[in-house]
Parts: sequence; structure tokens; C-alpha cells
Amino acid sequence: MKITHVSAFHLQQSSHCPISPAATHYMHTNYSVSLKLSGLLFCAIGALFLGGCASTVPNAKFSQALSPAYQIKAEDHAKAKVESAPGLDIVDVEKTRVAQRIEERIASHKAAQHGTASRDFSVEVYLTQYEKGNAFARSMLAGLGQIHMDGTIKIFVEPAHTLAGEFELKKTFAWGGMYGGATTIEDIEKTFADGVAIAATGQIEKSTKAD
Repeated sequence: MKITHVSAFHLQQSSHCPISPAATHYMHTNYSVSLKLSGLLFCAIGALFLGGCASTVPNAKFSQALSPAYQIKAEDHAKAKVESAPGLDIVDVEKTRVAQRIEERIASHKAAQHGTASRDFSVEVYLTQYEKGNAFARSMLAGLGQIHMDGTIKIFVEPAHTLAGEFELKKTFAWGGMYGGATTIEDIEKTFADGVAIAATGQIEKSTKAD
């Protein structure tokens, strides 16, 4: 038996099964809404795969590799400074908080790395994205109201201020539900800081989750 697909247009042309213009519009509208919802769901799933959960540490993408000789060791001292691109919604107290978190995470990670002499390092962070997102939107649907934190990080050896390494970090959080609504930019700051510390101390392959 041959089954033929019958569209709303064909049905409307049949004298045996007339469809009003209102009914045709209703069917077309529902189809468009279904397509839009499918698109939102696809974007939400994609965002989850790209961003991971709040504690997933972003991988450093090096533009200038940090050689083992310049990885920050237990005996070294590191001072972090955070600046931001024009127009970002971030105030000085937030920059200071991010810098402190980076210093704390470096202190934690460097403890397992021993060198021969004490050195001074500067860790300069230039944020290119700092978006707090919308907690209500995240709680309603994954992929909406995303949190973003991206930046370029440079490691300098002091006092000569010699560039030892440079890399980028990008962190996106897009989970939904109660977890998505309860997560804030401060949680993402901790994960971002951990990513900086792992790269600066040479422990990139030793950790994938923030403590």
C-alpha cells in the first residue's frame, strides 16, 4: 500500500476536507515554534558540552610556551594583577578579588613543585570577557543567561620584567536548573584562577577539576 504525504496546502485544496485560513495559520505557527524550541535545545546542549560544569578547569592555550625552567616553584613568589578590556562590567574590587584568588591557587599548586632558588614573578591578567549572566534565565533553561570569563595571561620574571610565557583561558558556564541558578561569577572566578595556577606551575595534565 502506498502512503502519500498530505500537506496542509493539499488538504485545503480538497473539496472533501477544506481547512480554514485560521487553522492553516495555527499549524504553521506551531511548526515555527517547534523549530525555535528545537534550536534552543540544540544550543543549550552545545553550551553544556563547551563550558562544562562550574568546577571544570579551562585548558590554557599558549601563544608563548612556559618552559619548565620558568614554571613557578614552591620557593618562588608570585604577584597577580588583573586589568580588563574597555566596557566590561567589572569594578576594581572584583579585579582585586580575582587577583587574590589567582595568588592563592598558585600558592597551593606550587607547593608540589620544588626549585633551587627563590624568584619573583608577575602574573598579569587582561580580561576580555567578564559576564555575570542571568541566574533566573539559567534556572529556567540551560544555555540561557550564560556566565563568561575569558582572558590573556602573561607570566613575567622580575625584576627584569622578562616575558616567560603567555596563554589564553576561556571559561563558559551554561548549566540550567537549580544548579545553574545557584552558580555565580564568583564560582567561575575560582575555576578561572585554578586554570591560571595550573598553567603557571606546569601542572596542566595533573588536574582537571577545581578544588
